[in-house]
Amino acid sequence: MKVTILLENTSMYSKYLNSEHGFSAWIEDEDVKVLLDCGYSDKFIKNAEALGIDLRQADYVVLSHGHWDHTGGLKYLIQYYKENAMARKPVLLFTSDDIFLKRYEFNWNTQVGLDVSREVMEQWFDVRVTPEPLWLTDNLCFMGLTERTNDFEHIHPQTSRQLRDGRWCDDVVDEDTQLAYLHKNKKEVSVVATCAHYGICNIMEYAKKLTGAGQIHTYLGGSHLRIDEVPQSQVDKTCEYVKSQHIKNFYICHDTDLHCKLALWNATPSSEAGTGLVMELV
Repeated sequence: MKVTILLENTSMYSKYLNSEHGFSAWIEDEDVKVLLDCGYSDKFIKNAEALGIDLRQADYVVLSHGHWDHTGGLKYLIQYYKENAMARKPVLLFTSDDIFLKRYEFNWNTQVGLDVSREVMEQWFDVRVTPEPLWLTDNLCFMGLTERTNDFEHIHPQTSRQLRDGRWCDDVVDEDTQLAYLHKNKKEVSVVATCAHYGICNIMEYAKKLTGAGQIHTYLGGSHLRIDEVPQSQVDKTCEYVKSQHIKNFYICHDTDLHCKLALWNATPSSEAGTGLVMELV
């Protein structure tokens, strides 16, 4: 499997690529190509072009959840398809219709949710709502909805609110998902996540359960650990778990503040992630 980060909060040194608060990755395994999230704007498209990646070749487009820093670029992808003669509809995967919930950040006085309707999606994609795991290749798995296995993650809601049944409610992002890759040795699994709203410990445990692997080889993605949103006790317990896993490659990035990045980096040997990172796993 080959992973290329098309968009992240920061760019890798001397890559000269666009960055913004958002996430997008291009994933290739066997002959299958997956676009995971679309960032906030059209920057992921410009970066893909600069890297020689043809987004028209995507077999799957996966939306991890409904926040604008992961779905805002979808309308630009559709425009790109319009302008570049798409010959077929990629499969568009997400776990729940919750992705369409209106979301609002009252502190900023702005909407922060998905701004493309299902009707528009269906013009350009084969839309599939898939809460269950789905194997995209023999080794690459869309994880669906994550199982919770601990009592400290996926508890604290976002500062944004979601409109459900006419009421503004806590935004707990229950629809969040990610990808797992079972290595050829069948003993190790790697995870490509985006925000990790369920928590990286829950996610890694579920990845091991889905694949039957006993060891985490690589974790790449965010952690949604920010000390202004979660208690220090959650950071500490996450670090304890990460330290116990003896992860070979640990790339923590999007939606993790500096305090929590430093804590995680001290818990396990870590590497820098950013726009332009290319990683190959076997």
